[in-house]
Amino acid sequence: MDFNAKTKENLYDLTNGYYLSKSDPQFWRKLLNRRPENEEAMYHVGLDLEIDAKHHLGKYYTTKLDQHLMVYRNIIKQAFDLIKRSFNRGYFPARLDVLRMEREIKTTEQNISTATITNNSVFGKRDFILFSLLLIAIILSIIMALYFTTYKVSNTNTTNYLNNHYIYMLPYEVIEKKPTSIPDSKNYQPKIITVKRSSTKPVLVNELVSNLKIEYERGPKTSIQVLAIDEFKEEIGMALWAGGNTSIQVYIYPLESTAFIDGQERQLWETTTVVRSAVYHFVQKNGYLPKELKTLNQPFPNNYLTEFPRDPYKFKNNVAASLNGDGGWLFSLSEIPANNELVSTIKDVIKPNLLYPKDIPFEPMYIAINKENHSLAVMSGDQVIRMYSVALGKEDSTPEGELYISKKVMNPDKIVPELENVYGTRALELSNRNYAIHGTNSPASIGKAVSQGCIRLNNADMEDLYAITPLNTPVKISRNFSDIKDFNIPDIHSKELYDHSDNSKEEDNANMYYWNH
Repeated sequence: MDFNAKTKENLYDLTNGYYLSKSDPQFWRKLLNRRPENEEAMYHVGLDLEIDAKHHLGKYYTTKLDQHLMVYRNIIKQAFDLIKRSFNRGYFPARLDVLRMEREIKTTEQNISTATITNNSVFGKRDFILFSLLLIAIILSIIMALYFTTYKVSNTNTTNYLNNHYIYMLPYEVIEKKPTSIPDSKNYQPKIITVKRSSTKPVLVNELVSNLKIEYERGPKTSIQVLAIDEFKEEIGMALWAGGNTSIQVYIYPLESTAFIDGQERQLWETTTVVRSAVYHFVQKNGYLPKELKTLNQPFPNNYLTEFPRDPYKFKNNVAASLNGDGGWLFSLSEIPANNELVSTIKDVIKPNLLYPKDIPFEPMYIAINKENHSLAVMSGDQVIRMYSVALGKEDSTPEGELYISKKVMNPDKIVPELENVYGTRALELSNRNYAIHGTNSPASIGKAVSQGCIRLNNADMEDLYAITPLNTPVKISRNFSDIKDFNIPDIHSKELYDHSDNSKEEDNANMYYWNH
């Protein structure tokens, strides 16, 4: 590297022809002065201030002069505030220092108080006030950080600051399922806590996270696991931190209510899952809940569901605002929570309008396409709702990866005679718009690799898939799927609960389609 390149690398560009030298001992302070919202500068200046504060604390211990203690408390508060702001703005390395400083400040004040009492010098009124004000300031600053942290609903699974909680200054994600695996580590033993099975989810989450924090404060480890069991010794949840800069994952185990007693109960779970998934995917797309449930029944291209499924007990699909047990669906308008617990909110917003005492679990639907065995499964968690045989692309032309349903089209290319229409009677266009899941005029091709990349079903299966699949449903295409644990789908006929008839409002007569059929 030549001299000019080295010089340029050592300079921080402030634009407009101004530069800062990174080798300047005052670099971070100067940068913070110029860029007050730079989270990395906040962090480094905060650490420098902490060193200054500890210097004055040392002088206080030596001289016992109150002015040194006052200076320490003033500077350490500035340092803590800067590092905390850095963390809240997304500078992840600051997390551990926030926890460390919070602990050290508390310990220091306790030591000062103990030393004062030991020296028969009663904790003076002025010191008590200063100490109280410091603690109040720290607590208020944490509360304000929690309150003003901006959240938004994201349609990705990526862990980021906007999608996490900040209780205890530890970002965490709540997942309502059992983990499929945990990190292999010999550096920790799970801590087991007992929580009543009847506890609410917030209580269970609080117990898990607070105990994980206690374990962390005993000394940072490679990873920490807290396991919650109920009074019957059954596991009901787990908090897991894999170490380093990873986020904390809090798993809340759903009740085993998917072990259905009879076919009607499974049908109720299935139809409830379909309606809830439609609302869930609407919120993921739009960022808000619909004011009315019928918003999901709009014409193309906003047709999430043609009609709502009928409940299997009363055989109704009307929507009510209050529970009366007459059947159909109960819809309660709610605000999207700031804590990103959308699945729980959807469970509360959508319920069957039935006097049904059991909890109905919910995990958003998705489609899993297995290229190895030419199958398409409609999934909710690890539960299979439907399984169809499909035709796929020849020469491995069906794309792999995670896509979603971008359009639902009834009778695509309707002007083409039915016997000549390669797309059949229904189509679900994918987010890669060269491809679609569609019907066919060649049912003999099902189960084979014959298309140009699209996924074909016979028309009857396609009409059923179309009826139960909301717009924006994720589609995962792979050679095999470990998610599917039970291929033995109960032989329960639920197709009569859905509307499979043609509906002109969902046709697209303005466009011809050219998917890779």
